Amino acid sequence: MPCNIRYRRTGFTLIELLVVIAIIAVLIGLLLPAIQKVRDAAARTSCQNNMSQFGKALHNYLTIYQKFPASRISTSPGMRSWTPLALTLIEQGNVGDKWVMGNDWNTGANAALSQTNFKLFTCPSAPPVRRNPNGSSPAFGAGDYGSMNGVKKKFYEYGHANVTYLAEEVAVGILAKEEDTAPLSVTDGLSNTIMLAEDSGRPNLFNLRKDMGSVTADGWGWADPNTGISLNGASADGTVNNQGPCMMNCTNDSEIYSFHSGGCNVTMGDGSVRFIRQKITPYTLAALCTARGGEVISGSDY
Repeated sequence: MPCNIRYRRTGFTLIELLVVIAIIAVLIGLLLPAIQKVRDAAARTSCQNNMSQFGKALHNYLTIYQKFPASRISTSPGMRSWTPLALTLIEQGNVGDKWVMGNDWNTGANAALSQTNFKLFTCPSAPPVRRNPNGSSPAFGAGDYGSMNGVKKKFYEYGHANVTYLAEEVAVGILAKEEDTAPLSVTDGLSNTIMLAEDSGRPNLFNLRKDMGSVTADGWGWADPNTGISLNGASADGTVNNQGPCMMNCTNDSEIYSFHSGGCNVTMGDGSVRFIRQKITPYTLAALCTARGGEVISGSDY
């Protein structure tokens, strides 16, 4: 008598396995952009926290001395940025207390201190590996944040819509070169004026997020007196950095530049931190960069 035996299948067919793999691939494809967005948002928030700490440090300095510090001192000996003054105010007194104010930033003991890397001076979105333009000596500690020194003449000469030329003595930022700034002299208002801005990735030269394999002209570290930036404008591809239609994120050679999508973080004169949209108008950005321009803008403009 014939015996009918049914066997229970214990595995997947090839077609079923391929379907499962395809479903997993689709899910991964959907999740990866979301995960990347979360990471980008976290990095941007961390960067904003860094800039907030600097805003608090500069206001602590203001409380002590009734003025904001100079963005840089160019006379030698004693050439330096504002950053050594802030070290003790951001709980980095182990370095700040050793800084010799009477020496240049890149000589003697200060040269060694300038090679210190601080997490607070580095944007987490920026590439961690930096070139060494310092020859045989160790590289300087990275510095992704600079003082906003003002608007250059070439920016006004380019012909941006609705932008009116300001005299050189008016087109300056809050942290003036060579001398301290009284807050009452910021007639545009501290909350309407950028004090610090991102210029990330230096000394590596980046154009449109592409590492060009060379170094920027200056801004080689947090202690470099030339870490400050001015608004010049750049070509759309970033290869020309002293005039052009692009105002942000085209080149990090002394221009506003970040590795965040759609804009850059800035610290305003009142210590608040804001994200400035990359599509901001030339008129509004120039107005935000000058401390005494007298322009009329609102928060909705950026």
